[in-house]
Amino acid sequence: MREFPLTIITINYNNLNGLKATVQSVLEQNAPKNWAWVLIDGASNDGSKEYISDMTSHFDYIISEPDLGIYDAMNKGLKQVKNGFVWFLNSGDRLHGKNAIYDVLQAIDNNSEVDCFYSDTYFVDEAYNRIGLISDLKPQKFPLELTFESFRYGMNICHQSFIVKRTLAPLYNLEYRQAADINWILEILKNRPKCKQVQSVLSEFQTGGSSTQNARRAMKERYKILERHFGFIPNLLAHAWIVMRRFFSSGKY
Repeated sequence: MREFPLTIITINYNNLNGLKATVQSVLEQNAPKNWAWVLIDGASNDGSKEYISDMTSHFDYIISEPDLGIYDAMNKGLKQVKNGFVWFLNSGDRLHGKNAIYDVLQAIDNNSEVDCFYSDTYFVDEAYNRIGLISDLKPQKFPLELTFESFRYGMNICHQSFIVKRTLAPLYNLEYRQAADINWILEILKNRPKCKQVQSVLSEFQTGGSSTQNARRAMKERYKILERHFGFIPNLLAHAWIVMRRFFSSGKY
């Protein structure tokens, strides 16, 4: 596959409607085709494979085969990219507006010293009605400067609005089945990359996915991951504050 400054990676498994929404949001973009698009399908049997076969001209790489789950599929996507920036937009997620890719490409062109870009994200329901911005819904502040310490009290940016240099991106740790994305971002941030916020909202995150459906397991994994990165006592104290904050907060996110 040719090298591009930006590669979008989309994974899908038996989520035809979500995949259609994702594809439509990408095809509506006002951006020159100076980016690549990788699609990893887990041998879907809901009509996704047939839909994909009609859309092959829009992708730079497609594979449909069984995998070991979400993060194994995401690793397959990463392995197809050697350089440039990577951006995960999985089936069900959408780019926000029609200039998201253009804004990211402009940010890459104008900030050669930056290692990762991030932005605010809209939470949407199953019908893509807006619930609100993560910066408004999360009780912790949205980071004006994204660092490793930004996650000490919980995740306050979305994986769908985090774009990083491939050379800094490790493979996902398959030990975690619900929260490997949090560990992945922390593994990147612990190396102190230079991060920059893109002022426009880049993506829409559809609530009710795997981590929501398996909320208890996801919560346990998040605790384990934060303990691993920040230490037992600091993480215990941070979660005591998180519990108190959630108790007094009216939001559910």
